[in-house]
Amino acid sequence: MSHSRRTHLSRALLLAGLCTLGGCLDDCGGGNYYDPTPGPGELGNGDFLYYCITDDDPACVGGPGVGNFPARIALGGRFRLQYVWDDSNKAPPDLRSAVPERLQVQGEIFTALATGYTAVLAVVVNSDIGDLIHLDVRAPSEVAIQVDRIDYFQYTASVGQEVRFDAITRDADQYTLAGALEFTWAIDDPSIAELIGSAGAHATFKMNAAGMTKLRASIGDLTKEIDLVVEDGVVTTSDASSGGTTGDSTGDSTGDSTGGTTGGTTGDSSSGGDSSGTTGGVL
Repeated sequence: MSHSRRTHLSRALLLAGLCTLGGCLDDCGGGNYYDPTPGPGELGNGDFLYYCITDDDPACVGGPGVGNFPARIALGGRFRLQYVWDDSNKAPPDLRSAVPERLQVQGEIFTALATGYTAVLAVVVNSDIGDLIHLDVRAPSEVAIQVDRIDYFQYTASVGQEVRFDAITRDADQYTLAGALEFTWAIDDPSIAELIGSAGAHATFKMNAAGMTKLRASIGDLTKEIDLVVEDGVVTTSDASSGGTTGDSTGDSTGDSTGGTTGGTTGDSSSGGDSSGTTGGVL
């Protein structure tokens, strides 16, 4: 093992020990050491995989299952993790939160309880740390309402149509935050559009009569409101907001939207730090 490799491992083990004892110090999230953290273990022994537990977690475009390892996770967000060794003959480690008060684990489900960086430890049978990774948890600062992953401030539909709306959160840097969240949905005039089902971050409405009403999605103190326009006949257009979506997207018959651009992150363990190149938001 080279001297530089030994130094890297020693530093990572020291940080793991500090985080296990009392949470991250400033160095746990500073500089380029944890930027980015796409999933490889920080000791270099394997990979952490992120699993969405619902089909409305923004980290998984195709529904529940393995998603892109997110750069930032929403406060209160829920998800699963799995660790895969580079050596397939090794038994799977036990995944633990370095600070359970900040990142709770119940069964296989992780829940983000505090903002900042917190380590997830891959612990082997002799209680040694086989690997670790730091998760960056951020407080949501806004809610967006989407249809087919496109933001809308006004959505137009036709009488008789059923439309699924999804809610997502973004932080102050416009990063789309990962994790399953629970939203509350409301409609001003249910005679125009009726809520026929909701779960977590999505809700389905049936368009009953022509007119315009307000549709809302709320979580905590945050609420997003859009105009819902219902028309007789076949509707060909809807108004979508520009920017703020994850990646580039081209609208279908409901409108066109241009996605945001990807950016890097830096931050410390308390305030979340600064961010650059984050316009539009990324996971």
